[in-house]
Amino acid sequence: MDKRSKIIIRTIAIIEMLIGSGISLSFIITSLITPPGRPKSVYTFVIITSLISIVIGIGLFQYKNWARKLLIFFAGYVIVTKFLLFSNLVEFTGNTVKFVSINLKDFFSFIYHCSILVIFNLKDIKRALN
Repeated sequence: MDKRSKIIIRTIAIIEMLIGSGISLSFIITSLITPPGRPKSVYTFVIITSLISIVIGIGLFQYKNWARKLLIFFAGYVIVTKFLLFSNLVEFTGNTVKFVSINLKDFFSFIYHCSILVIFNLKDIKRALN
């Protein structure tokens, strides 16, 4: 495995674990501070997707190909949902990040997940994951 691929995989693994744990913690802390104003399904969705990010990060950190495949699937799902949000075809009320505008957060999420699709389909990255 070449060093560049290893660094890229580990960096994205850390990013995924930070995203997952950051969203989970912010959602839990916000829920403890203010009374829940969202349906339980929103809480369930956010917690499950956060846990998926953490699991993906752990898998990538161990260079597991299943984590690559799950991340590609998850990135595709996020890209489709962001497109639906941008086109105002759907509305999501479960946003947890308040210090950045929702549109800016969604834009960066869209760009990040598009990059994931490109990066994790590179031959060197595929080869580095067993």
